[in-house]
Amino acid sequence: MATTSIDTSNPRLLQERIEQVRAQLLSLQDEIGKYADVSSVITELPKKLKHPVMVPIGKRAMMPGKIVRSNEILAHLGDEYFAWKSASDAVAVIERRSKALRKQVKAEEEALAALEAKKNDLDSIFDIKKLYEQENIKEIQETEEESERYPVTRATDEDIEEYFEVEEEERRKKEEASWDWDEMMRRMEELEAMEENTEETKAEEPTIEEIVASLKAQGNEAFGKRRFAESITHYTKAIEMDPTSHILYGNRSAAYHRLKKYSEALRDAVKATELDYTWVKGHYRKASALAYLERFQEAAEAFDRAFELCPTDAKLRQEADEMRRRHAAKFRPSSASPAAAAPSSSAQESSSFLRVSETPPPAPRPMPKTPAVSEKVFSGAIMERTRDEEEKISPPVVERAASVFAQRRSRYEDNAASAVNGGAVTLEPVGEPPSVLDKRGRSKASQYTGY
Repeated sequence: MATTSIDTSNPRLLQERIEQVRAQLLSLQDEIGKYADVSSVITELPKKLKHPVMVPIGKRAMMPGKIVRSNEILAHLGDEYFAWKSASDAVAVIERRSKALRKQVKAEEEALAALEAKKNDLDSIFDIKKLYEQENIKEIQETEEESERYPVTRATDEDIEEYFEVEEEERRKKEEASWDWDEMMRRMEELEAMEENTEETKAEEPTIEEIVASLKAQGNEAFGKRRFAESITHYTKAIEMDPTSHILYGNRSAAYHRLKKYSEALRDAVKATELDYTWVKGHYRKASALAYLERFQEAAEAFDRAFELCPTDAKLRQEADEMRRRHAAKFRPSSASPAAAAPSSSAQESSSFLRVSETPPPAPRPMPKTPAVSEKVFSGAIMERTRDEEEKISPPVVERAASVFAQRRSRYEDNAASAVNGGAVTLEPVGEPPSVLDKRGRSKASQYTGY
């Protein structure tokens, strides 16, 4: 049931109430229409045993189906209670509810009519008052015929709102003019409470250091779970807030290294060493990235710097020597061409040895593209400690260098075959092809020829 207990002297509140009553009236009428549709459908159901229908599946799909037991209706009794009813009983329930809704509609219509009548009366009053103020009339200076000669325009909603804004402004000025001690003290207490709340809010906000530490912890957690791209995202956000942290650059370099982005890993490692030249792990990661990029000479220099900062770790010196060896092997000329250009006398001198298989030797194995520190550089956790704590560097695994000579058939196989066939057994220095043996080696080998 609508009520009209509002301040009818305020046209703004009166207009808002009229809008509310209209919306409520439309809602009730819509509900009555829905009940009428349901009632018409239920009335037709008992006329057939089955009804073909389209059953909705979700919001955008339907499938054909049938309505069976058409005389059984699940009726809503109210709240969370339901009951099975026949079609005629369900129609009776709908009629009772529709009757109650129609009563509400009638009451809302009466309330709406009363509100609109009050609004019209109020509009007329304000129109007269506004005209009186505009003309500043103190006494009647025209006759009735003259006043009726010109039509009086009705005030618009904008005019009424402007009038009340002026009234509100004058009221505030009067309140400000009348100074009240109690009001002033109440206002001071409100301001103090607002200031305390602001200070508490500022105290609860995390500092930049706390945010950076949280992002770093999230990056370390993602790194430990092998989600390297996610860890890079966290480290990058932390670096944006604290670009002076060498540990953040070092951790991001480790993540780039695991993703095989060695150029980015080298860039962050260089930045970390620029921020803190005494950080051993920064030089170590720089050297590892350079090794993967096959810049062995620069990698050796980086390992040397790390060894200078941490002379107790002999593995760093070994890694530096390994990088220099790889650098030398990278630019060493191939050993196949001198063997091909050997003079014919070498072939004659090697005739005293056991005849080797006619099959050509396999091609030399290529040098490995990855350095010896490929898989053990960033093993384990990447959680950094303070500079005062001792930094532990995981020892790299040094791989055995590949031989520059071509692989040959084992002499043991040839000697075993010769021993069975009654031939001569030849012993040669291990690791050198017959073409490069000196005379001393041939004479020494001839002592062990024959049975």
